[in-house]
Amino acid sequence: MSDGGPAGRPGEGARPADPPWAVPSWSDPVVARATGAIGGPLGRLAVVGGSGLAGVAAALVSLGTLALALGVWRSGHCLIKGWSTPDQFWRACYSDLPVVHVSSPLAERSLPWVGEGAATGTAPLPGLVMWLIAQVSPAAGEGLAAQQWVFALWALACVPLLAAAVVALVSLLPGSPWQAAHLAASPAVVLLALVSTDLLGVTLMVLGLWAWRRDRPWVCGLLLGAALLVRPFPLLLLAAILLVGIRRGRVLPALQALVGTALGALVVLLPLVTVAPEALSSAQLWWGQPAGNGALQAIPRLLGSTVPSWVTTTVAVAGWVAALVVGVRASRHRRLEVEQVTALMLLVVALSAASLSVQSGLWVLPFLALGATRWSEHLLWALAEGLAFLATWLHLAFASDPGRGLPGDAYALVLVLRAAAWAWILWRVGTRPARVAPGQRPVPSSTPARAVSPT
Repeated sequence: MSDGGPAGRPGEGARPADPPWAVPSWSDPVVARATGAIGGPLGRLAVVGGSGLAGVAAALVSLGTLALALGVWRSGHCLIKGWSTPDQFWRACYSDLPVVHVSSPLAERSLPWVGEGAATGTAPLPGLVMWLIAQVSPAAGEGLAAQQWVFALWALACVPLLAAAVVALVSLLPGSPWQAAHLAASPAVVLLALVSTDLLGVTLMVLGLWAWRRDRPWVCGLLLGAALLVRPFPLLLLAAILLVGIRRGRVLPALQALVGTALGALVVLLPLVTVAPEALSSAQLWWGQPAGNGALQAIPRLLGSTVPSWVTTTVAVAGWVAALVVGVRASRHRRLEVEQVTALMLLVVALSAASLSVQSGLWVLPFLALGATRWSEHLLWALAEGLAFLATWLHLAFASDPGRGLPGDAYALVLVLRAAAWAWILWRVGTRPARVAPGQRPVPSSTPARAVSPT
């Protein structure tokens, strides 16, 4: 019996062995040590991926489901007691969905942007998703039951969303499918997936990249168009597709992806704006707003200085322009692929952003999977992200109880550490040669898999 796949049954012709994928417990020292809790790394004769990529995907989806379950457990205090301020900050269990639900027209099953208490800062697609959840929730109104149902329904919806993203990553990494664990099993999923609807945008972005790699530029554009209605980060992936595609002679597919992105956004926006023009309020609020939590630009405010809003906006816009310049230069290198160019541009945008919320870390995870990241590197970044996660809630609670909360100068230091972690990990992803070349397929079935000793 080989390590890469099943052998034939007795009395039958042996089937060709599956490719000898590098199993993390063999190749990554961190994973090998972590498996000590379940008996250690896989043995030399273990069957790994016996049912092909589908088996790997199923195992990773199970890990992702476990991570989401841990996220629900982590939010247990709020799930039982309700999402109230400042308790939800002390307990680090804040979530947009139940909070916005009870404080906006969603409580009456109306669109969140219309009526008394309108959630004007809610982006179009997240607002639409929260409205759909409100429609199917058995409990309405502003009570605890309504909050519990909204949170539970979103947690259930996250399972197929995460599964779709993981399966797409496994498909994109046929030579090293276990790399998709950087999304499925990341500590960031436990902390961030249930804070907001960002996981929807991340999944749409990953599926868009999958469609691009499968020569479906129109589908890619439609998916990216929907994803950017969650956050603008997918625009960076679109820019990378255009730059790399044009540089490599794929001008028509790149333009098709661009047009498809516009159509994908309009398919959602036009009906929504017809009913509720206020759905565009989040884009209007972005312009001219002071620096928000999580961004380096918030540091002067945290230290007691006042920065005009126009300066904050100018720096953020300049960051996007600088990111495009970086993307143009990076796309000239033949060895850099779309996801690597995107990571380098994301680095620039993150460092110059006017706001970088705690859940923004979810958008980094697909690039860690695609960038041959080691788990030691992933966990160092996740440590900084977890520290920023806790520090943000403690800083928000500082106004309620300065004796227990985190003051501005300490929070500023955490933001510097987080920015350094983002810069380091995205630079590593953007400049390190990919472990598996895009489009590479597993070893041909005629090549038998050799036994690999565990490291």
